[in-house]
Amino acid sequence: MDILFISLKGSMYKYFDQLSRELPFDTKLVDFSPRFRFTAQVPALSDAEIAQGIAFQLQRKRSKYDAPEWLWKIVQRYYELQYRRFYRRFYILLTQSKPKCIALWNGHRLPEFAVKHLAQQLNIPVVHFENGLLPNTTTFDLSGVNDANSLPRDIAFYKAYQSPNTSTPVNERELVTRKFHRSKKARAENDDFYKPLPNKFVFIPFQVKFDSQVLLNSPHIKTMTELYRWIESAVEQSTDKSLVFVIKEHPTDPHKYTELYTKNPRIVFTSRDTQELIESSQAVVTVNSSVGLEAMLLNKRVIVLGAAFYAIDGLCKSADSPAQLSKVINEFSGWTADIDLIENFLAYLKNEYCVPVSWRNPDATHLKALEQRFEKILAGSATT
Repeated sequence: MDILFISLKGSMYKYFDQLSRELPFDTKLVDFSPRFRFTAQVPALSDAEIAQGIAFQLQRKRSKYDAPEWLWKIVQRYYELQYRRFYRRFYILLTQSKPKCIALWNGHRLPEFAVKHLAQQLNIPVVHFENGLLPNTTTFDLSGVNDANSLPRDIAFYKAYQSPNTSTPVNERELVTRKFHRSKKARAENDDFYKPLPNKFVFIPFQVKFDSQVLLNSPHIKTMTELYRWIESAVEQSTDKSLVFVIKEHPTDPHKYTELYTKNPRIVFTSRDTQELIESSQAVVTVNSSVGLEAMLLNKRVIVLGAAFYAIDGLCKSADSPAQLSKVINEFSGWTADIDLIENFLAYLKNEYCVPVSWRNPDATHLKALEQRFEKILAGSATT
């Protein structure tokens, strides 16, 4: 077998089903539905391996729900049993089918982590699919997604990169609009969140409360309330008293930070369009949101507070404490975005890294690009 596609049932499963049918390889598609087999022997799992395998799933649930500690112990025990079950099931499947490559979506959740654990033991390459880094693209990466991806982190690499194509003018670039969560539809029509923007402001996009980016790739800020406190500190330390800080809650996050809406007169909440907010801002401050990359697309200054693949000195500024954030903001007058370098970085993403066309609307161009990338992986598997 060339490729084993594995996915939860849903839109990603349908996408993998199309790839399995239309790509010219020997493929199979399976989901994570229970399969009960009691015959084959599987390698023993240590407590440490199980703990690592369920860590993200447990942390994500803890950030999403409030519950007593005794209940979390039951949940933890359930996840431990689940991890053993997935490990057993996919050990049997992988050793029997012997795929040359495995394709997963994202790779952080418990079932996918079990598969990746096995793939590493069995020396099977794993392709991680995800939403594309640029509009109308898809991610395809052997290393992982977000900060775990394979993009070079050496600024000299992007300085030397020469794009074979002419880039789209900045004023013609359009970002993907995110739909509001159903719990925020009423708010999305509330005039209070569409007041005129300040003349001079920094834009801060909140991220989803249980976002893997915050849970896994943000060592200093674990909640949006903590991010707000960093912004409050920046307000207090700001030498420019006319500077306002504008926050937009993530449209798909059901959680509302109502207790913060009127807490500080220089910190304003809005529901205006993200592209408008980026274009009108002095700079964008983000933990590690995709809005940081979108701000680069619009040639804006970006300050990153967590770990992100684009948090490279020269492309943007980084801050790992409230004091550093205040310092960077107070030095705005001496800092301009390096447009040429940013454009080189974006050109590399477009020309070399991203798969053209979103996975939601795959066309012939998309399928051909995937075929070429899979061929390289399978050729490598054949020589090892």
